[in-house]
Amino acid sequence: MTVDFVKPTVIFSIVGFFIPGFTAIANLAVQMLLNGLGVECTIAFELIWILSSIGALLLPFLFYRYLKWLPLEKLKTLPILLTVFNALEYVLIQSSLIPVFTNAQSLCYGNGGQNGLELVFTAWIGLPILILLSFLYNQILKNRIF
Repeated sequence: MTVDFVKPTVIFSIVGFFIPGFTAIANLAVQMLLNGLGVECTIAFELIWILSSIGALLLPFLFYRYLKWLPLEKLKTLPILLTVFNALEYVLIQSSLIPVFTNAQSLCYGNGGQNGLELVFTAWIGLPILILLSFLYNQILKNRIF
């Protein structure tokens, strides 16, 4: 059985192109949850960005390790796992790239003339990264000796 990571990721990316606002809202919801727990707005965003950056870097390595040691009988579960990986990595990449385009002060208090579209752009930047990771994962599976 051969598994292709690129085709499902491209399909996910087409869908992902149209849903960056939903993931941006998820980021804002986490920030609001942290605010509700007593964390100041700018600190909440910075905490989200730090944790997202760590997650965005760590998740591909964890998925790689899983692929490296994957038993043959579990190859059928890879499309489901890939969809979960793509969704998580998409949100993590989006969240970790937000500070490149804006800062917590602007997002929390609205100064600087920004309107939140930078949250959408960071999601779109994540899509080619997901496709590149899928090419890498295809190579990993091809190089495995079954």
